[in-house]
Amino acid sequence: MSIPTSNNKVNLLDLCAAAIACTVTASKCIQEIAPSKNTRTKADGSFVTDADFVAQGVIVQALQSICPTLNIVGEESPEEMKQHEQRDRQLDRTLWKLSRNELQCRYFGTGMTHLPLHSKCREGELPAFPDDPEEFLVDPLRLRVIVDPLDGTKSYTNGDHDAVSILIGFILDDAPVFGVVGKPFGYTGLSSIRDTGCVTLYGGTLLRGAFVAGDKIPLSQPNPITPKAVISASRSKGVVQQFCQYLGEKGLLAADPLLVPGAGEKSVRILLSRNDEALWFYPKPGTSLWDVAATDALLRALGGKLTDKYGHNMDYSKSREEAENVDGVVACMSADLHRQCIELFAKDNWNEIP
Repeated sequence: MSIPTSNNKVNLLDLCAAAIACTVTASKCIQEIAPSKNTRTKADGSFVTDADFVAQGVIVQALQSICPTLNIVGEESPEEMKQHEQRDRQLDRTLWKLSRNELQCRYFGTGMTHLPLHSKCREGELPAFPDDPEEFLVDPLRLRVIVDPLDGTKSYTNGDHDAVSILIGFILDDAPVFGVVGKPFGYTGLSSIRDTGCVTLYGGTLLRGAFVAGDKIPLSQPNPITPKAVISASRSKGVVQQFCQYLGEKGLLAADPLLVPGAGEKSVRILLSRNDEALWFYPKPGTSLWDVAATDALLRALGGKLTDKYGHNMDYSKSREEAENVDGVVACMSADLHRQCIELFAKDNWNEIP
């Protein structure tokens, strides 16, 4: 399926709608493929499964059906992704239309009882919208999409489905403008897309906010009583542990960070802040652009901040081979708390602690 563009440009709403819709198809692949039968280790020591490659193939096919020349950078190699390609997993056009209608509802505003991706919404309830603004029509050369098709693979192989996520970030002129975080196995307290079991958060400066698919209530910046850090259990020693304790002594954080696996799950924890989660702190190599692009877009829409340990914005122009965040990641729902973390980390030689 190829959707025509206007004056050799692509409509960003079309692409963003495809990103939302394909999280459902990719989620079905992740649900169906048994990880215990196809898990192996990559050269860098991380786990990978057939589901990683199939899910990335689904996402790439969906986005390129809208814009064949779109520049997509995925965690998995294009060569192995093609070996697992499944041409029967095409973009669901009905779901794409509903996703597009929902994005229009967000942008133009609507008094609908149920948004299009909610299971109770009926086609006859969908309103008519004006033509998309010119700002949505862009030259594809200005765009880059960064994809992690299955974040939390190690947890996935162990049967810990809560940590599994799909991450898709849209970069326009080197800045994140739209992000999608899909939860293939659902998320407690959040509605799934059309009763598919897949829960998806999306948004960015493109829509001036962040949202749960189908939910009328937009996400807003939480005000944690006692902000907490979220860190990985396997990477919680050394400078990560010591600096979080230091922030606790300063009264900026709760004393003990929460141990949360997966970049996507950490992102959702910060965005929802159900247990006062506010900071993802990891000032070392070990994450990559596909771990942070979607989160960066969502945080920017909510007044939060994501940078490296020096406070520099991520360089999303880097190649797939150079995508590692060598200077770490500091993500926070509060720009003020983020600023204090960066300033304090620059003092007292914290950067020299392993």
